[in-house]
Amino acid sequence: MTSRSLLVALTCGALLLCSCSTASRLSAKWEEQPVDGPWMAPGVQVREFTRSYFAGLMHTSDADDSVWSTSSGDRRDVMSIADSIDSHLKKLGYFDRWPESGSSVGSYRQRLAPFTFHIVAIDPIVVLMVPHDFGDPKGNRSINDIVGSHPKQALGSRFMLNHIEYGTKLPYHSEILWFSPNLGTTPAPLTRRGGSEQEVVHRQIRLLTVQEGDKWNTRREKP
Repeated sequence: MTSRSLLVALTCGALLLCSCSTASRLSAKWEEQPVDGPWMAPGVQVREFTRSYFAGLMHTSDADDSVWSTSSGDRRDVMSIADSIDSHLKKLGYFDRWPESGSSVGSYRQRLAPFTFHIVAIDPIVVLMVPHDFGDPKGNRSINDIVGSHPKQALGSRFMLNHIEYGTKLPYHSEILWFSPNLGTTPAPLTRRGGSEQEVVHRQIRLLTVQEGDKWNTRREKP
């Protein structure tokens, strides 16, 4: 076989594998997952749907897609939400403030934020930050030793070791912060309504957090 023939054969093979992967993805069945989804409207939480499909011979496992239903009936790619959070914090310069870890993604050295992150609403996206001491990110510890195993309801970050969790509940701390990549807001304290209540107030969204033992329980209300 000549070099030209070999190149044609390899190209055809690659196109065939790509076609098979695309067909597998399009035919994969979406299945709803029983999750405590973030709020998409007052009293209404997102519904989560996932699908698995053949990603190609170069992959050792199937690929997965996850989407959240929205108040308009559309479906939002979940990883795009995580990416918007990453991009917003990077634009604000927060990753430069936090210490480097021993882990890298490409040429970027991931950071360790002194917070846990919790997506509690979409449309617009609202993230609550709970102060947390993870210790030295560069010690002789694995990623699991530093931030713990991957929670069931969590997304990954490109720029930090921290998980980005989601749901309507989060650990209690008296000084939590909030921000929204959609609204362009920087992390800021919540407004206190009493010893056991705080709230996020914005002309586009209102969220109430109520202490229940060692947790904050959130509720979305009309702005």
